Amino acid sequence: MPSSIPDSPRQNRILAALSPEEYARLADDLELVSLPEGQTLFESGDSLVFVYFPTTCIFSLVSTTENGSSAELAMTGNDGLVGIPLVLGGETTNYKVTVQSAGSAYRLRAEVMCWELDQGGSLRRLALCYTQALMTQMAQSVVCNRHHSVDQQLCRWLLLSLDQMSGNQLHVTQEGISNMLGVRREAVTEAAGKLQAAGLIQYRRGNITVTDRPGLEGRVCECYGVVKAEYERLFHLLEILPSRQQRARPNPATLRQRAETRLLQAQSVAPSAPVSQWDTARLLHELQVHQIELEMHNEELRNAYDEADTLREKYADIYDFAPVGYFTLDAQGTILQINLAGAILLGIKRSQMGRSRFAASVKPESLPEFNAFLEDVLSGKARKQCEIRLMATEQRPGALVRIEAVVDEGGRECRMVVMDITRKMNSRVGDALPSARFPDPPPGNV
Repeated sequence: MPSSIPDSPRQNRILAALSPEEYARLADDLELVSLPEGQTLFESGDSLVFVYFPTTCIFSLVSTTENGSSAELAMTGNDGLVGIPLVLGGETTNYKVTVQSAGSAYRLRAEVMCWELDQGGSLRRLALCYTQALMTQMAQSVVCNRHHSVDQQLCRWLLLSLDQMSGNQLHVTQEGISNMLGVRREAVTEAAGKLQAAGLIQYRRGNITVTDRPGLEGRVCECYGVVKAEYERLFHLLEILPSRQQRARPNPATLRQRAETRLLQAQSVAPSAPVSQWDTARLLHELQVHQIELEMHNEELRNAYDEADTLREKYADIYDFAPVGYFTLDAQGTILQINLAGAILLGIKRSQMGRSRFAASVKPESLPEFNAFLEDVLSGKARKQCEIRLMATEQRPGALVRIEAVVDEGGRECRMVVMDITRKMNSRVGDALPSARFPDPPPGNV
């Protein structure tokens, strides 16, 4: 039965978790689309033109071999988005995306999504966390398909599907399930028969009704619990992370449309009265003067933007090319910001910000000291110092570094200066060693 509740972007868990400012920026660009079952959104190798945020439909991410065999990698419902390659910096997809269950979704143009991701706000954090959860689902699907029975695989698939929808009915054929699980149709028929005989489901052609969900959960393998716990953990983590203030996004594509809408609203509130020829000439003069004023304001704004860009580039160069490493870590030690010297010191790419932890580069014997140091910094306002050893990278051997750090005003982030003092310590050790003295030559030798 179709739902009487109109679709809203907030039915998607990612869009619902956005800050009011970010959601308001996206609202005008979100386009509601109705998607029938079986429709293919992307083929492997396609360029991504849109990102989709499901509300009532479910998507399947399917991998297909050259001989036509297929298996489902993961499914995406109202807890996520379709278009992960854009989140990770790509432009094309290497798997097929189809509509598993008909319904609605909101789509966003790829260029708008990329702009928002570049701002580093809550949308990027939500998308990256969902990417991690999706990777967990993919990895667990591989384990489940390799080590667990078809009965358990079917239970896992049914429960994951139910988590993405409001009811307890699934419109899917046994052939469709066999393609998703990558097993024979006869095996799915046998497994569905066992579940129906146990009173857990009722099956009619193209329709499965789950009548005993607790019984289904009791029969499923641990893979379902692992995936569900990871989704809940990541979304709970995002609820406690502080939001970041973002600047407004210019949207020339919808500017005229919004201006016309505002004009119509103003005219409906205060309809214009008939004017005389003299009033028309005066109005034209005022409009011409106002146009010149706007042009002058625009020129001033352009000059101000140019000056701001010059200053931004200047301080960005100072930050990037400083001789010491600058880092910003969150409460979990994840690297949020890093300059060029810091990236070289750790041997990582700056595109890995948000996915790399500083502790991963610390030698095991220095980890307790670093963890205690980070905890002390985040718990107080005073500047802290420590010296730890880093593991070797492809560019350098192991290094001894001195870290000076202070917490931000909100007490959420640790800002560190990291200096490589390996050579300085080596020179001190060399100075401390006794100097060698050669004996005098014997008499008569030159």
